[in-house]
Amino acid sequence: MIKKKPHKTLKLFTDDFKHYLNLANKHLSDISSPTLDPNNVGGHDGLNHQDKRMVVNLDAQNCVQAVNHTLSSCSYPSNTILYLYFIKKISNDSIAQRLGYQSTRFIEIKKEALVEFAERFDFWRQEDKTSMEDLRVFEHEDMI
Repeated sequence: MIKKKPHKTLKLFTDDFKHYLNLANKHLSDISSPTLDPNNVGGHDGLNHQDKRMVVNLDAQNCVQAVNHTLSSCSYPSNTILYLYFIKKISNDSIAQRLGYQSTRFIEIKKEALVEFAERFDFWRQEDKTSMEDLRVFEHEDMI
């Protein structure tokens, strides 16, 4: 059973995703809006380090792509809430007002959106062949 705790998803967006964007040479503006997406969806040591840099860059690009795919695959209003909050950096209050929710109800829906993201992300991180970890939190770790 999956716990209804979105802390790994929050950590991805608040700590890790900016790092992946930088490594992939991408920006938040490169993430497509779920409402506009037509598919809804140092010194030289004598070694060649270019291939290692390319692997890191490709993995970072795959990570960004997996997040983009996951956001696009989330249901409404989850995709809109997550996109507006984490990508467009709009406040909770502004999003709640825009979508017509009271603050307490909006926080509940946002938590549900984070859990949905974690569940869907497991598919996309594998599909896009990323090194990112599973964001789901299980009550019993042996269920993985």
